[in-house]
Amino acid sequence: MTILRNATVFVDGQLRKTDIAFDEKIRAIGSNLSGDEQIDCSGRLILPGGIDVHVHARDLNQSHKEDWASLGRAAVSGGVTTVCAMPNTDPPLDRPEIVRAYRERAASARVNAKIYGGITRDNIGRLEELARDVDAFKLYLGETTGNLVITDRKLHREIFKGIAQTGKLLAVHAQRGGPPKTVTRHEADDIHYVLDLAAAHETKLHLVHVTTRRGVEAIVEAKRSKVDVTLETCPQYLFFTERDREQRGAWLKMNPPLATEEDREFLWWALAEGLIDIVATDHAPHTQEEKSVGYERAPAGVPGVEFMLVLLLNAVNAQKLSLKRLVEVCCANPAKRFGLPTGELSVGRDADITVIDMNIARTITRESVRSKCGWSPYEGLRVQGWPVMTFVKGRAVYP
Repeated sequence: MTILRNATVFVDGQLRKTDIAFDEKIRAIGSNLSGDEQIDCSGRLILPGGIDVHVHARDLNQSHKEDWASLGRAAVSGGVTTVCAMPNTDPPLDRPEIVRAYRERAASARVNAKIYGGITRDNIGRLEELARDVDAFKLYLGETTGNLVITDRKLHREIFKGIAQTGKLLAVHAQRGGPPKTVTRHEADDIHYVLDLAAAHETKLHLVHVTTRRGVEAIVEAKRSKVDVTLETCPQYLFFTERDREQRGAWLKMNPPLATEEDREFLWWALAEGLIDIVATDHAPHTQEEKSVGYERAPAGVPGVEFMLVLLLNAVNAQKLSLKRLVEVCCANPAKRFGLPTGELSVGRDADITVIDMNIARTITRESVRSKCGWSPYEGLRVQGWPVMTFVKGRAVYP
């Protein structure tokens, strides 16, 4: 049994000066706890481990970009203890045997791994079979790595109906591609189309990487109409805009593209006000060489899993975001939506814990990046509030 002593613990929605005892599970929260290992956390903050529900772990035939070992190393260094890996791998995660092999590879990582199943034209009739091996499904309506985009509207209806029958969550990349300004302008229309499908078939829906005010407002309105939907945005849409992309080119090429300054400011407001359910990174590592060939030829996507909590902790320090909201969007809400036994510090939950020093201030540098891709769009940012210890199911995994 490990005891973290003398810390300020986020428990029951508030900060308490207390101790926490755990093995694989949290066993007690209180004073005068006894255990084999005792760690003094004076001056530190204890939070639930972060949950990133949108990462591209790569591996398999793209292990030069990232593999499970490097992804896990990056995640836990940033206080993230659970990741949900997308299916647009090479080969894609569209068959049970490939998913099972991928899960075996993930078992060696220092992070909890959940896996999405990919939907293709060829497996629509076998979704019930695939559902037994995946944690959720992912549907791509817009451009992505690999061959998973489905544009046929009749097939969309079959997919939403079929996923509803499995009882699984369906995550959808709703933005259907095109020039950056077109994608931004039409995001809300694409989202309305997906919301109508979810309402018609009572599908449990999660909309990924929402970038615009109109997109968020469409989802909020659907919630009022009792559509079972959640939404995520990503740190890159909170920190960068289309002007940054124009200046930095391929290094900020992503899908969907960066939106306007007005959209960015609205996302911060919506995040603080509780309109955004989840923050996830869409961690999409590509090598420096792949990103150095010019905007048109470079692949879309930026890495981010190791800096999600760091960036938002800095916003807490800057009084731009409350700690309560950070825990909701990075821990509690993802756990609730994806049915995970973590996401909060309470007795009986998995001991996924991160210890934070809110006073440490560092500049993000290329040399500090732990992802195998070896770079970050946030290089040069000085941020305050860093994880100093991370535990996954009670096991110390960082440092």
